Amino acid sequence: MCYSVTVTALLICSNIALALYVQRFGLQCVNSQTRNTNCSHELQLGRESVQLAYAESPPDREKPVAHLTGLKVGNLSQEVNLQPLEWDFQTGMAYSNMGYEGGHLWIPRSGLYYVYSQVAFYLPSCGEVNAGILTHNVYKWTDSYPEAIPLLAATKSVCEGGKGDWHVTISQGALFPLLERDRIFVTVNRAAMVEHMEQKTFFGAFML
Repeated sequence: MCYSVTVTALLICSNIALALYVQRFGLQCVNSQTRNTNCSHELQLGRESVQLAYAESPPDREKPVAHLTGLKVGNLSQEVNLQPLEWDFQTGMAYSNMGYEGGHLWIPRSGLYYVYSQVAFYLPSCGEVNAGILTHNVYKWTDSYPEAIPLLAATKSVCEGGKGDWHVTISQGALFPLLERDRIFVTVNRAAMVEHMEQKTFFGAFML
């Protein structure tokens, strides 16, 4: 009987000691992990580096995602072949944890991405502007190929049998396998006619 009581007492003491240890040291470990929520990551992009900030999770746990919105910069009256549209990537509805430079969205991690874009055009007068066809394309640059590769292409005829102003929106999106360091960008043939409202003109991608 005494032996049984002694063993039971030892087991109770061991359990109490183990519980106190876990409470003291185990919770410290959990707290240290939950406090560590803000960090930054420098993404090397060829000659350039982009500093990425993560508000809630470290870069190895957050999938790449970007939603860029229309941004009017400079003189857009002169059309240049494959000149990318510029985008806002940090204010208003815009958000990105991917690298951005000069209209190009950099892919930080290889994988399957949904790429989408919408561009709204405003033509003040069909009588004064012979627009004919509007084009809206999405391209990618990759290190393994010397030329831009078309991913998405859309056209729309305007000013057919009518005068006055026109509002035209072209939207498109699809899935693509993209590699780390690929760059994607948007071009149009009438950049001066783009409506740069964040609800109307936008461009983005996210990893599945």
